[in-house]
Amino acid sequence: METVTATFSIPNWIEDGLKNLTYERYGGVIRDSKTKSIVAMLRETTPNLRQTGTILFQFGSVASVLNLGVSVIGFAIVIKRLGEIEQQVKKVQKHTKELNLKLDLAVYSNFHAALGLARDGFTMNKPENRVNMTNLAINRFLEAQYIYAGYFEKALEENIQVADEYLKSLFLSYVARVRCYLELEETHTGLLCLQEGAEFLYEKVCRYVYNMLPFLEEEERNYLYKKYLNLFPPSIITPPSVSVNIADVITIAAAFTPLVPMLGSLEKNYDQESKMQFPQALEKIEIIIETNNRFESYQIEIKAISQIGISFHEWLQLKSSTETQPEDAELMYIIPSQAL
Repeated sequence: METVTATFSIPNWIEDGLKNLTYERYGGVIRDSKTKSIVAMLRETTPNLRQTGTILFQFGSVASVLNLGVSVIGFAIVIKRLGEIEQQVKKVQKHTKELNLKLDLAVYSNFHAALGLARDGFTMNKPENRVNMTNLAINRFLEAQYIYAGYFEKALEENIQVADEYLKSLFLSYVARVRCYLELEETHTGLLCLQEGAEFLYEKVCRYVYNMLPFLEEEERNYLYKKYLNLFPPSIITPPSVSVNIADVITIAAAFTPLVPMLGSLEKNYDQESKMQFPQALEKIEIIIETNNRFESYQIEIKAISQIGISFHEWLQLKSSTETQPEDAELMYIIPSQAL
């Protein structure tokens, strides 16, 4: 059985490894850059931690709608993040007529109601009441996933400035569903949901990135390629005016063969004015990539719970056995006895 050690101070060997690139941060975990084995998991000490003052910022993290660990992002946090997204959608769509605002508000209202059901359900004493309310919430989360996926596809075609907000909402709908399974101690089902979501959402993230490329300058595309070399095929920095056919993509990036059918051809012509109208394109892309990385790393956390042999609620109570939490502590480092 694996064991873990929790500490509020980053061990010197991890900090040195991050600096010399032996280790890398991927979402909410620190892993070996070559073998990808996990040497530490990260957990915020407060759900609303800002990035700029943490070691995350030092090693290249950007903002995200998700927390580092699924154990941190509870229903109250999802409700808060959803409200922020809803306000952004309203702000963008106030100046457009492409999408139906009334429909958008309705689906956000339903999502909020489902989160309320889930949150209140787990405060009930009778197990059957908890299960019944949770199942109702899960059904609504599934409905939200379907609707947000459709909105995302439509936004890619008609109003890409709001596409990332629908994609963030899609991530949150999966996280809310996973959290329900974990609260019920259905860890295996929660892991299956994460695996299903990771595959589905990665395809959406790739499509979003490819559709955003025309809004980037050449140096921004090069920066994107260098920073996320292992996540996307080299064709990501191909200028929009150059056609990328399927054969080229297969030759350049065989590892991404499952994505080839969706890539198609990048033959759109975008002028400088288009770029000027979307100055935050690179920032939006990085936020979505970071969100995807955090979602994928949630699987590591759930697998660790199973390997250690404890319940999810015991995992939530995990503390350092050798130190009290300092007032200025921002992260807890959870270090397995052996790399995962």
